[in-house]
Amino acid sequence: MRRTALALLVVIAAAPGQEGAPGAVRKEGDCYALVCHGGDEALAEQALAVVDAAWPIVAEVFGVPDAKPERPLEVHLYRTSEQYIAADDALTGGKFRRNLAMSHWGSRSAHVAVQPPCGDEALRALGLPPLTVAMLAWEATHVARFELCPNFRDHPEWFVDGLAAWVAAQVVAARHPAAPEATPYWADDMVRVRRLLEERKLPPARSILSDAVNDLDLRDRYATRAVFFSFVALDREKLAKVAGAIRRTGGGDGYAAAVLAEAMAAFGGADGAFAKHVRNLRPQWEEVYRSLWTAGTEWPQLAFPDRNAIAWRREPLAAGGLEAKGSLRILPGDARQMNFLFARGEEGFYSLAFVADQGFVLFDYRSKTEEWVRVGAGNAPGLRLGVSTDFAVNGRGTKLKVTLDGKSWDLDLPRPLPDRVAWGLGAQAGSAGLWQRVAVESAAR
Repeated sequence: MRRTALALLVVIAAAPGQEGAPGAVRKEGDCYALVCHGGDEALAEQALAVVDAAWPIVAEVFGVPDAKPERPLEVHLYRTSEQYIAADDALTGGKFRRNLAMSHWGSRSAHVAVQPPCGDEALRALGLPPLTVAMLAWEATHVARFELCPNFRDHPEWFVDGLAAWVAAQVVAARHPAAPEATPYWADDMVRVRRLLEERKLPPARSILSDAVNDLDLRDRYATRAVFFSFVALDREKLAKVAGAIRRTGGGDGYAAAVLAEAMAAFGGADGAFAKHVRNLRPQWEEVYRSLWTAGTEWPQLAFPDRNAIAWRREPLAAGGLEAKGSLRILPGDARQMNFLFARGEEGFYSLAFVADQGFVLFDYRSKTEEWVRVGAGNAPGLRLGVSTDFAVNGRGTKLKVTLDGKSWDLDLPRPLPDRVAWGLGAQAGSAGLWQRVAVESAAR
């Protein structure tokens, strides 16, 4: 009985034009109505600014820059994953539960959870997480298509996913300025597509345009569509012609063939140019698990509750050891640990775990046995929760010096640092923090 009542409540809240569930905050902008479930006025205002930024980009692609929706398009932001899951269960039977973001054809509404999940203190300190910004813009793009294109149910998947990723990248960059290759989220798409090219598995243009890429795993499929769309978007004239055909062609029988013919005429011969484009990509990060954002000098990193966030720099340091410095602010959450990662190789890597109100522990992760071996530790009361604390890491050979809040420790490494040191950043599952003014360089031996 309780589940039925909750489902009914969510359906009512999700229906366009409703004020939402009790306690929901509704804000209307130029093109969207943002309904924030469980959040406050400030969170709703932030989210509304994000989705409103998506509409003009989508309208421009379709060649109708002056178009406006007949009524504000509904986007729902859920403060907790549980709220989102209840809405998805009611609307789709849980089809998009794992995504924590989806757009619903029947109600022409979008639904996004704050992600990665975080506490109120972290949300106040960091603002709307950049991953949530990306997902809001992504789903706002979908409902803009629903409004602008009566035939939206028939749109090719390469265009649906590619356009959403392309718009989201621009909206995020406007708030957190950084080149896509310097942003772990987008750089990871580039890493995946480059790998497909190197392994001779990158689909030809015809396969992408005809949505014949189901042999790729899900993340590779999304990455291929995102990178391909960013490539074809370099020729705005051709893209506008294809987008116009996608929008104007009548749906139903014959739609797919007509749109494919238009797309093939524009981009079907682009295999060589696309391969060259992919080879020229220079992604700076490989994001193993989300979510790190590296715009400016303050880099927020938040981990989902069930796994550590990990992002590695792609280019190892030049020969000569390691010198790293910066400041770290660990924020309240289910866990309170941020990790500086280094010396990644076949044997494993080192993880310097910074724990709020405790200090640090250095671990040696050994890949063959999947062991986490404790190398050393230091008590640093100055590493306080919610307070920025300076840190430095200096290593040469088997010697490592850790400096935290002005106090230093000398440690012996069980394996010497390699000639070229790879490094990365991490957040323990359920943790959130802010890396500040991080600088990592090689050091002469």
